[in-house]
Amino acid sequence: MESITFQFDKKKAVETIVYLVARVKNPDVYSICKLIYLADKTNLEKYGRFIFGEQYCAMKEGATPSNAYDLIKEGSPLTRDAFEIKGHLIVALREANLDFFSQSDIESLDQIIKIYEALPNWRKREDAHDAAWKFCWGLRGSKRSVPIPVEKIIELFDDNDDLISYLKNIG
Repeated sequence: MESITFQFDKKKAVETIVYLVARVKNPDVYSICKLIYLADKTNLEKYGRFIFGEQYCAMKEGATPSNAYDLIKEGSPLTRDAFEIKGHLIVALREANLDFFSQSDIESLDQIIKIYEALPNWRKREDAHDAAWKFCWGLRGSKRSVPIPVEKIIELFDDNDDLISYLKNIG
């Protein structure tokens, strides 16, 4: 059976990065990537989708948004006016364009910001090293990263069979 995937929206990914960077105290690359993962888990559980259709991989530092991480590291014409990297920090060059977001997207992002801004950094790290990450990381062999299937993330939720069935049937 085919895996569950979502369509990656590069523009919305950039806007999500800018949205988070402008709202957290320490917008380093590591924290922003972890917040994206945690917000996507929240959005997936509540609404059956990722915010911008990301694909996740298990890396040493936890579950990592593969496409967003590449945008942050390598940049693109879309990121030039949106943010820049200064050392390990991401600096927003403008406000996020809220037209890219649904109300549920903003709800999930704001919920994660509120939760994790009040907690120590190690908590983000711990929560990004969840059972989905551990399972995939354990299968990596000598690779530096391996994909985390959406189904593995869904397995973390109550009523996971219903969500998997729903997503496979609408695709």
